[in-house]
Amino acid sequence: MKKYLFFTLILSGLISFSGSGYGQRIRFSFPQVDWSEGWAVAFKTGTLGPGFEAIKSVNENWNARAGFSYLPFPVNRQVEQENMSISVQSKVRLGGINLQTDFFYHPWYYFTGGLMINLIRARLDLSLNENIQYGDITITPQDIGNMKVKVRPGWPVSPFIGIGVGNPLPKGRKFWFNIELGTMYQGKPRFNLEANGMIEPTANETNEKILRKNYKGLQFYPLFSAQVNYLIR
Repeated sequence: MKKYLFFTLILSGLISFSGSGYGQRIRFSFPQVDWSEGWAVAFKTGTLGPGFEAIKSVNENWNARAGFSYLPFPVNRQVEQENMSISVQSKVRLGGINLQTDFFYHPWYYFTGGLMINLIRARLDLSLNENIQYGDITITPQDIGNMKVKVRPGWPVSPFIGIGVGNPLPKGRKFWFNIELGTMYQGKPRFNLEANGMIEPTANETNEKILRKNYKGLQFYPLFSAQVNYLIR
């Protein structure tokens, strides 16, 4: 009897801007930047979920930032595999605590990077939905048992880099925006298997290593965020 386990996590962000006019051309321009030292707070949302940030202006080229994002959600499905109906009940958590700096090579364009305390986690509970019949032998879901799969990043503290547009310090305005795109390196995911019943022997270190190798493509996590900043002094 073969047992298949799988877990795929794909999240992406998309934002676009468009403008139109009747007989005239509409132009978008950034306001002047106030480089004096100050603070801003921000609400953000993106591929790590919604969150908040505190931003400190250091000088005309550098900002320092600290923030938090968090988003838990369930992913449940039924899988039909080799005449078996398998229930997959999943709990996924996205999020992180970011410490980063921004380098502005232009008043409104910047590079960003730092460290993320990676809060991404996933837990899958797998079990059969119905009996399996082998000739005159009936095997119940309780006989087969169930399996719990826990997934976490290989690097709990993950470095990240990105590029962005926007500035939290527009002169004469309290509100402005930032948009960022980047990537985070979190290492090969780590798996922990627990099982009972007939499948209990499959929850071993060898299979955990196989899963880690098969899902090494999840080492890099895409980062996208859009945030609204409120300037405080």
